[in-house]
Amino acid sequence: MIPAMTPVTKGAGRWTAPEMVLAVIMVVFLVPNFTHALYCGYEQGWWPLKPRDFNLGLAACALVTVLFCKPAFSLMALALLTVPLPRILDAALLRRYEILEYGGHDVYVLTMVSLWIIAAVGIFATGTSRGPRIATLVAAGTILACTGANFYEWLGFASWTLIPGRMSGWHYDPNNSPIIMCLMLGILFTVEKRFWWNLVWTAVGAAGVALTMSRSGMMVFFVMVSAYVLSNLRERLLGLLALGCIGLPLLAAGLGVLGASGKAGNSIRRNEDTDARMEAIYNLDLEKLKSPERKKDLLDAWEAVGARPVEGWGMGAGELKWRPHNMVVAQWLDVGILGVIQYVGALLTFTLVCVLRRFRAVFSLIPVWLFIPCSQMLLEMPAYWYAWGVAAYALFPRRFALALSSHAPATARAPV
Repeated sequence: MIPAMTPVTKGAGRWTAPEMVLAVIMVVFLVPNFTHALYCGYEQGWWPLKPRDFNLGLAACALVTVLFCKPAFSLMALALLTVPLPRILDAALLRRYEILEYGGHDVYVLTMVSLWIIAAVGIFATGTSRGPRIATLVAAGTILACTGANFYEWLGFASWTLIPGRMSGWHYDPNNSPIIMCLMLGILFTVEKRFWWNLVWTAVGAAGVALTMSRSGMMVFFVMVSAYVLSNLRERLLGLLALGCIGLPLLAAGLGVLGASGKAGNSIRRNEDTDARMEAIYNLDLEKLKSPERKKDLLDAWEAVGARPVEGWGMGAGELKWRPHNMVVAQWLDVGILGVIQYVGALLTFTLVCVLRRFRAVFSLIPVWLFIPCSQMLLEMPAYWYAWGVAAYALFPRRFALALSSHAPATARAPV
C-alpha cells in the first residue's frame, strides 16, 4: 500500500502584501495558459491583447514580486528548466527541420520561448514562502476552468473541438485537457493535506475528463485516484465506504447520461469512433481501448529513429511529422540521443529520490510518467514542468535563498 504523502511545507502566519499580489498574478497568469483560454480567447476575439504581450507583461511582474516573497530555490527544480533548452536551441539556431505550421518557423521558435518562460516563472514562484499554497490555487482554478469549458461545449453553447463527438474545451485537442487536469490533480495530492477537499476536486476533474472521452486520460486519472485513495484507506475507511455507497450510483448515472446523450445525438456530436470509445470505456475492454492508428504511427517513428539514432531529425520532426504519441520517441526524433538521455535521466533521478523518500511527491510524478506513451506534446506544456517543479521542491528540500536587503547582518565585535 502506498503510504500517505508528506506535503510541501507551507508558509506560516499571515500573508504579506507581496505574497497576496504574487498569488493573484500567478492565478491570472498560469490558469489561462494552462487551460489554453488565453490563446482561444484571442483567436475568438474575446480580448484584443496578444498572448505574447500578456505573458511577457505578467511574467515580468511575477518575477519582480517573487523577489519580495522570500524566495528559496531548489537547484534541482531550476535544473529542470535545462531539459527543454536543446529543443529551443535546435529550432532557433540549427533549424534542421523547417516548420511551416503555426505561422512559420520563427513564430514557432518564439512560441517555444514563451512556453519556457511560463514554466520558468511557475517554478520560480513555487520557491517562495507561499509557493505551495499558490500551487494549490492554480491547480484548483485550472481543474475548475477545464471542466467548466468542457461542460459549456457539451451543452452546445460552443464548438472548439477538432474531433467531433468529444469535448476539448479551449484546448481544441480533446486529449490535452485530461493531461492538464491530471497534472493539476497530482499537485493537489502532493501539497494539499485535506483529503476530503482533494476528493471534491477529484469529482470536478472526473466530470471534465469523462467528457473528453480520452482513453489515456481516463486510465491515468483512474490510476492516480486509486493510488491516492489506497494511500489513505486505513485512516479514512468508514468515510470512503459511505462515499462509495453514494458516489458509485451517481457515477453510473452520469455515465448513463453521457452515453444516452451520445446515442440521441444531443449536445455530443458523434463520429464513427465515439460509440466504440464509449463501449470500450463502459466494459473496460483493454483490447478496444488500444488504437491501431497510434501503433502504426509509433512504428513509423521508431523506424525514423533508427535512420538517425544519434543526431535526430531536428526540432519539430517528432511533434509535427511523425507524431508517435510517445514523448521519449518524439524527443529522440527532435534532438537525438543526447536529448533522450537528459530527459530520461531526469525522470529516473526524480523517481529514485521519490522511492528513497518513501514516495513523497509521487502523485506529482505519476502523470509526468504515465502520459509519456500517450503524447508527443508534453515538453511543450508549461503545466507539465510546473507539476514536475512542485515535485522537485518536495523531494529536494535543500534551497538557496535570495533576499532584497542592503543591510549586512550584524556581527559581534571583538572586545578591545
